[in-house]
Amino acid sequence: MLRRLVIAAAREFNAGRYFEAHEVLEDGLEAVPDELWSLFIGLIQIAVGYHKTTQRLWSGAARMLQLGLEKVASYPDETAGVRLEALRQRVRADVDALRAGAFDPDGFARRPPRLQLVPRTAG
Repeated sequence: MLRRLVIAAAREFNAGRYFEAHEVLEDGLEAVPDELWSLFIGLIQIAVGYHKTTQRLWSGAARMLQLGLEKVASYPDETAGVRLEALRQRVRADVDALRAGAFDPDGFARRPPRLQLVPRTAG
């Protein structure tokens, strides 16, 4: 169930449908074990933050991205089927750009963030 949740959320997130990704994650929270709760709340906040960037709500975007980043920071790179380090690096860079007033919406549209999944191993 958790794998399906992550795949469905990544599908929405990677299509630039950040609000929908947040809803998929939120709707699936009952399947999330306690030890991963903060991770999934962080992913929800990151999705909301990126949704706010698409609406040009810069300060709200920076705030939500930072909150999400803080929650996902302590997890290993490959957790719950998600590769977190690339996402953390991207979120950090976007938060810095937003806070500096240097966020490039066109660059963001050309190179949007991605939720990368860990390939399922055979066996």
